[in-house]
Amino acid sequence: MISRRQFIQAGAATSLLATGIAPSFALPQRRAVPAISIRPQKKALVFIMLDGGNDSFNMLVPTSADAYAEYRNSRSNLALQNDQLRPLAGFKDSQGRSFGLHESMPEVQQLFADKQLAFIANIGPMIEPVTKASYLSGEARIPLGLLSHADQFKHWQTSRPDIRINQGWFGAFADALQPGRAATQISMNVSLSGSNIMQNGASSNHYSITDKGSIGLVVNEEASPLNQALLDSFENLLNTEYHNDPFKKTYLNLTREAQTQHEIFRSATANIPVPTAFSDSDLSQQLRKVAQTIKAADSLNHQQQTFFIRYGGWDHHDELLNNHARMLGVLSKALGEFQTALNAMEIAEQVVTFTGSDFGRTLTSNGNGTDHGWGGNTLMMGAAVPGGQIFGDYPSLALEDENPLDVGNGVLIPTLSTDMLYAALANWFGVAATDIARLFPNLNS
Repeated sequence: MISRRQFIQAGAATSLLATGIAPSFALPQRRAVPAISIRPQKKALVFIMLDGGNDSFNMLVPTSADAYAEYRNSRSNLALQNDQLRPLAGFKDSQGRSFGLHESMPEVQQLFADKQLAFIANIGPMIEPVTKASYLSGEARIPLGLLSHADQFKHWQTSRPDIRINQGWFGAFADALQPGRAATQISMNVSLSGSNIMQNGASSNHYSITDKGSIGLVVNEEASPLNQALLDSFENLLNTEYHNDPFKKTYLNLTREAQTQHEIFRSATANIPVPTAFSDSDLSQQLRKVAQTIKAADSLNHQQQTFFIRYGGWDHHDELLNNHARMLGVLSKALGEFQTALNAMEIAEQVVTFTGSDFGRTLTSNGNGTDHGWGGNTLMMGAAVPGGQIFGDYPSLALEDENPLDVGNGVLIPTLSTDMLYAALANWFGVAATDIARLFPNLNS
């Protein structure tokens, strides 16, 4: 197993995105989310959290004879039929293995073929490289709360599995790019799933919207005495000063700020057409609004932007096959629609979309589903992504003594850390190479 230090020094992370990461790094500061510098440019990162733990070894499956036989033996009653998988034509890994996708993902198959999407194999939050021996002996430094939803969900947002913090790396971006942000300025970090850690910084936070747009008081604009009375009453309320009541004063200040931001956001996005049809799923509609918001970046006074979306329901301890097929279909269709829209709106070059999930799941079946694991597979998509590839080492899917990564019941040790993927994404986004290890200090482990 190559160490993360060797991985970076060898320049392997460079191939994750079109722009690489310099091999030299500054020593990290002793801060949870350190101050960094970012080159301003038109870029957007879109993170989709598959909340609950995606069974990703049934999303991306080896189809070569020996590797598939290994997969089928380990997955038992949960194994997919080889002839029903969607082939990733034109790709073989360094071991000569071919791969296929779950049959519910035709759009992702096409994006891979069009070289607009790539997979990342066997990735997970890590503090340091771990071997089976060091794990079983208890000597390895493993993520806090390993196999816990709450902890692993947080680690994917912070990439700091050695500590529990409430600040994320998207938050550090806003700290750097929007210092001293005015009350009327909308945060560059936009969430379609409410509060999250990923977009929290030392001094910054996110701006919450829904798939319908920003949230605020909207009075029916049809002229009527009642509507005018409501509007006048609201204006009077906002203009009232409560000098002797700090609670009311603070509440009104926040209300004024929220209403001002709502009106700015609504005005900036109202007349931006999205030429692609989107299906009715929540995820598709959220991504439609993301595309519209990225196109409105200039009107919002944004250069860089980040987006956070939470797609829940992936904790398939039971009824895996049917539920997984349905949800992978929703994900695939939404990704296909989103990338098509970005291309049509001529903003595809400035957007990278990537997914994460609490953890991979066990290779073994619990009867009708799978339990919590560690390493799993994820994906990234965009015009800047060198698509049509699987990055990292897709692991052996054998069990127990036949697999040096299996620590029990098909729980696999990751061979790629979230730090490595995030370092490449941050570098593409404009983070100075000397600040990468300050942002992800476990890269030096």
